[in-house]
Amino acid sequence: MDRAVSQTTNVAIDAAALLRRFGFAVLVIMAPAAALLTRRGLVILVPIGIALLVLATFLESEGREPLGRARRAIVGPAGGIAAFLAFWAGLSLLWSPFPSEALERLVNLVGVGAVAFIAVAALPQRMRVSNLYLMPLGAGLSALMALWVGLRPGSVPGIAIDAGILDRGLLLLVLVTPAAVSWLASKDRFVSCFLLVAVVTAALIIGEAWAALVALALGAAVFAVATIDARAGRWTCLVLIPGLVLAAPAMPFVLRPLSKMAFGITHPRVEMVRSWGRIVYDDPARLFTGHGLDTGLRAKLAGLVPNSAPSGILFEVWFELGFLGAVALALLLARAVGAASRLQGGAAAGALMTLTVAFVLAVTGQGAAQAWWLVGLALAAITAVAVDRGQYRTTRPRTTTRA
Repeated sequence: MDRAVSQTTNVAIDAAALLRRFGFAVLVIMAPAAALLTRRGLVILVPIGIALLVLATFLESEGREPLGRARRAIVGPAGGIAAFLAFWAGLSLLWSPFPSEALERLVNLVGVGAVAFIAVAALPQRMRVSNLYLMPLGAGLSALMALWVGLRPGSVPGIAIDAGILDRGLLLLVLVTPAAVSWLASKDRFVSCFLLVAVVTAALIIGEAWAALVALALGAAVFAVATIDARAGRWTCLVLIPGLVLAAPAMPFVLRPLSKMAFGITHPRVEMVRSWGRIVYDDPARLFTGHGLDTGLRAKLAGLVPNSAPSGILFEVWFELGFLGAVALALLLARAVGAASRLQGGAAAGALMTLTVAFVLAVTGQGAAQAWWLVGLALAAITAVAVDRGQYRTTRPRTTTRA
């Protein structure tokens, strides 16, 4: 009887390991490649990979672990802040001029966030090294594919790849690169690490993804600082990420004279800063309540704000959700920075790099709150935590000699 139970348990563990390996391969190899070739491949493959990870953990723990971990994460401080942010975004539908579109966006945000919580909770406490080496493999193959598509457009038979699809794929490539780099660096694979960064950089240059290239460069700088001094890396991210969110309303008044000196009075960037400052100055009361979720872009299309108004998270969070939403987002980002800095070994520097890359892309208005962008952020979070789960060390028991 005991032998039968043991055999059944071993079969379940082996099946779970196979499912987890396949699910992780779907996430880090197939999904980034599909993002370069198709519009919907990413939003289809990532949920499939997450479902396989969750199923694998259910088999190992008889359904207890994923639910328990997700529940503990949701009821924690970060979960409480995220819940308040979702509540305030939902309440803003009452004064949003586009309530139906805003409701759809809110459902996407909450849904992807919940799935990301569950996926991270489904990761085992110890990730297999062989599974984690799939990350640099997937990032490298995707970068080579991006180079091929960028140098020879239309070279993939039977698949129509336009500039929009390639841009999306390059953004996702930048989001998953930090985890791959941090894993290689944690294993002292510095040559492979350099080659991966070089091929990703070449793909971004060929694809003219300048915002992604800037994000990768700033992320690499944060990675270097955090590797040398973990405390300095944490404070750099705290100033760069939640600090800028809180200071956003003052930025147009600070940047306006600087942009005039740098670009001239008639430059579009100067007009963008001028429009931003005029929006803040003309209706300061809205800095508290905001105009309602999903109004940043739609207000431009409807002619409610000038077309020269900026895009990106720094403007949109204050314009849409006001003071309370911006403070909640800043607190959530600060919690994320703190959690990333507490990860083990090189995983901390990689997680801070991931946060920096994602934030810089969000500031430049890449992806907004579209489904593929939210799914890409969830994938970046999963890979960052996976690197941390692979940082365990085993110690050989001490030998004793008898006299």
